[in-house]
Amino acid sequence: MPDEKMKYPLLEFEYDKKLYEELLTLNPHPEFVDKDLTAPENYTHKDFGTYNRDALNALFHAANIIRQLDGFFPEIISHSSSIPESLSNSLNPYLESLCQDVKNYCTCVKLGNGLQARLQELMEVLLFYGQADFVYEQVIEWNKAENEGKPSPRKTFFDFKWLYIKQGDRFLFLEMDVPRAMKFYSLAMLTWKVDPSETRSSIDGTTFDYPRAKETAEFLKNFNYLLYSLLANKCVYIPYPRKETPPILKDAYDAYNQLMKAGDFSQDLGENRKLIASIITSAQKSLNLLSIRNSSERHHLRMTFLLVNALMKKSLITELFDLARDLNNEAFEASVLDKSHFFEGTPFYPLREYAVSLERGEGISLYPTLLRLARAAFLAGQLTNKLRVFYLPDKLAYYTSADVFSYMLPEKCKDEKADRLGKLTVMHLSYMNDPNEGKTLRQTVYPSEQNSEKKKRKSLNVPFVFVKCFTTHIDYLPMWEMYGDHAQGCCLVIDWNRTKPLANTAEPPLYRVCYLNRDASGNYEVSPEYNRGLENVCGVINNNLEELRDAVKDIDASEWIYLDKLLGPALYLFKDSSYSYEQELRVIYQTKDNILHTDGDKPWLFVQTPFPLQLDEVILGPKFPDVSTRVPYLQEQLDLMCEKTGTEKPRITLSEIDYR
Repeated sequence: MPDEKMKYPLLEFEYDKKLYEELLTLNPHPEFVDKDLTAPENYTHKDFGTYNRDALNALFHAANIIRQLDGFFPEIISHSSSIPESLSNSLNPYLESLCQDVKNYCTCVKLGNGLQARLQELMEVLLFYGQADFVYEQVIEWNKAENEGKPSPRKTFFDFKWLYIKQGDRFLFLEMDVPRAMKFYSLAMLTWKVDPSETRSSIDGTTFDYPRAKETAEFLKNFNYLLYSLLANKCVYIPYPRKETPPILKDAYDAYNQLMKAGDFSQDLGENRKLIASIITSAQKSLNLLSIRNSSERHHLRMTFLLVNALMKKSLITELFDLARDLNNEAFEASVLDKSHFFEGTPFYPLREYAVSLERGEGISLYPTLLRLARAAFLAGQLTNKLRVFYLPDKLAYYTSADVFSYMLPEKCKDEKADRLGKLTVMHLSYMNDPNEGKTLRQTVYPSEQNSEKKKRKSLNVPFVFVKCFTTHIDYLPMWEMYGDHAQGCCLVIDWNRTKPLANTAEPPLYRVCYLNRDASGNYEVSPEYNRGLENVCGVINNNLEELRDAVKDIDASEWIYLDKLLGPALYLFKDSSYSYEQELRVIYQTKDNILHTDGDKPWLFVQTPFPLQLDEVILGPKFPDVSTRVPYLQEQLDLMCEKTGTEKPRITLSEIDYR
């Protein structure tokens, strides 16, 4: 049963880290460091790594650096499991030198002149001093090179599974840093190309194939990386054997699975909170009772931390929304700042950025503003969810010019551009015909007295937002004129239901555009007459907009940069009712990654979907030029596209509209 005293279970979540620190301590002082041996400062040479002495020089030089590091913070070395980041930064010259020594020793191991055991000890020292990224890069780099080349002897592998898992557990158990934990868990799962002469090994008198060696099999049995990865990256239903699961966690797993059945529980303000409280209560008990020494229980400890992480990612914003309206919210300031790191990797990451600025003491008293921003972010999420299309219309199309259409055909998808074939071209927001794109919601909810800009040089910075617009109006004259190159272009009718299975992903989601009109008093509102398909939620949207106005009104204009980021897709889902004839649906990408450019002297920015479209029909516009001579080539291009993308061939038709 959940602890009834927990009003905000996610914010109140805590556990005793001391139970884990001792068993996850790293050794900063391996035995070889105490050997009274030295190496010259400049010990590298042209053929470094090919001589036995090279490995010793790198090792002894590293030992000297480690002894110097020991002398700086002897108390920390004796009593701490790692160096605090603030102190680690002050040691940069020494750590840079140590990293170079370890890199040199890696070279020796690769060439067979260094010992794996010593390299593992050196890597553990680096992990102690906060150099996890360096260690990760060295392992990944050598694994990639080794697997792309000739098979190598096992003695050259950086296959230190238990060290990687220990560091992963440190990130997870001590810092609840799931992304970095998963990075190190992934190192333990790396495969190494084994020299054929070393395919078998004798262990305790029994011969095993190396890929299925006894220790590897035992490792895989108690380390369910696939489940960890799925749970870390997205919410999944948890299968678990009840007999092997600690009783204290059975209720937590059951409650979590109930949440999964409920769907998007991040926006739920009702029954789901009881389930979350139940999970958090069970999690806190299990973290204090389960033994990290027991490998099967350690698995459940990992699962517990990952469950809490999943809940934080999905529902922490809901708790902050409630907290923003709580008159006693000051009592949770420290917890809010601490838990804000869970917003990393989510649409609410700007809240983390803002919390960091608060921790640094930047600006004025920011905590109330942080809560207002969180409230606004939650409400924007509700608006976005209300506009998301879960049941597709029978027909979905977009209008475009013949030139833009060519960017998904073989003629424009050759050589290095071959992977663009058949994919949806999503243009940058700046090329939209509405000059108020991204501004309508701002004008609706931001304080009116601050909407007008003072005379100053106008900022030309633009967001990296890419939008593709669709409509249910097929072969519709106003759409031809406005978007179909003045009726000389194409209307592409998409079978979205058959396109999405090709993608095997929920992205990108499809949204309806909401059209706003002014009421008698001059305020924006959502009316059913302009919003076909949204008639049942117009009232809810209006209420959310009113709440959003209230949340935003006391946020200073200097903080709107955070507000704009937090409103996210919602900013691009509202337009003036004068555009309601379009009955528009959209996909939205907010990204700086994988940006492409059109050809020519003045390139335009665009991105493409990671999957090809299933076209049902290609309608040529009423004024499409030279139909009889261009159709054969177009048909050939479509046939080639469909053959290569594995999609069905669409029909080519001519518009029914008689337009001169």
